[in-house]
Amino acid sequence: MYRGILTVSLAIILIGAMIFAWFGLIHRDGPEPDPTVGLESKVTFAEISLTWEQTPKADGYFIYASKDGDMKKIADVAGGENCSYTIEKYTHDKQYQFQVVAYGQNPISKKKNEGTPSQVVTAEYVSADYAQKIPILAYHKVIPAGESFESGLNITEDVLDNELSYLHDNGFKTLTLDEFYKWHQGKLEVPVKSCVITFDDGFYGVYYLAYPLIKKYDQAATMFLIGKNTEDVTAPYTPKEDGDQNHYVGKDVIDQVREEYPRFEFESHTYDMHNRVGGKEPALVYSYDQIMDDIAKNEKFEFRYLAYPCGDYSETIQKALKDSGYKMAFAYRPFYYAKRSDDTYAVNRIKISGKMGMEKFIQIVNGESAEHDAP
Repeated sequence: MYRGILTVSLAIILIGAMIFAWFGLIHRDGPEPDPTVGLESKVTFAEISLTWEQTPKADGYFIYASKDGDMKKIADVAGGENCSYTIEKYTHDKQYQFQVVAYGQNPISKKKNEGTPSQVVTAEYVSADYAQKIPILAYHKVIPAGESFESGLNITEDVLDNELSYLHDNGFKTLTLDEFYKWHQGKLEVPVKSCVITFDDGFYGVYYLAYPLIKKYDQAATMFLIGKNTEDVTAPYTPKEDGDQNHYVGKDVIDQVREEYPRFEFESHTYDMHNRVGGKEPALVYSYDQIMDDIAKNEKFEFRYLAYPCGDYSETIQKALKDSGYKMAFAYRPFYYAKRSDDTYAVNRIKISGKMGMEKFIQIVNGESAEHDAP
């Protein structure tokens, strides 16, 4: 009799334990975590980034976003120290609201219990607040003030001084190529008044005349060098004796300037692709292997960007540059402002002539020039 009672009692206890386990442990929601705090948003052209503080007792986070005024769940982010979420596709010039809610998860049932939501944050990318096109100014030879010249590619020191002074006095931001690259990729926003200063060919007058002005006005600039013309030592500056001869900066100047003023950069204008072959630019007719050989000869300079000689390029040289690890390449035909829609290996530049006049220069840098008339 007692054995029967004991058996029934044990059965009741077992059934009760099973019911408790099912409803109390297995079937119930996860634990409730602490409130989520510290939600912030950062908006760029390419993405909206959400970050928040790690929530105690959280196994993960739900991301909510507004849709027609209502918050809807858009993502489930794993817990731990991963307190960020990125939205890569969104409509510019439109407001978005976001909330993050931490949850605790039942390890058996996998049911999730939401905690107290974070505050609501608003994110909006306003196109008018940031540069959507950037003038990349392409200079060539810089010559002493007062010296006469025939080529429109030359500019005198005093004219360049006036142009750089205008940029400085009117609040323009001159970008390094890394800054421009990040802007082009949509990962960096820059002011509407932004530009890039470049000098082609590596003439040593740029170092002796333009470089002091770049430092004087605290600007950034890049000189694109022809590797074949870049000797170990730069010749002394003797403008009166030089006449129309071309002299180029050497490796000594590159090393010195990179150390003392990193915002003045040196990049590639190819090693030896500046002379025509059969009446055409090498960039248009060279094979992939020929271009790769040219690129290899410039490796000692540690270049990451390239300006095409005469602005001409082909799919072959674009592929070779990409395969060689170059980040970006620049042209200047046609004469358009640089935009994020530009091919990464064919970014537009504007050729600046010493004969164009200050009024035209001001139109160009302020984005007011008709693009095909920019030169």
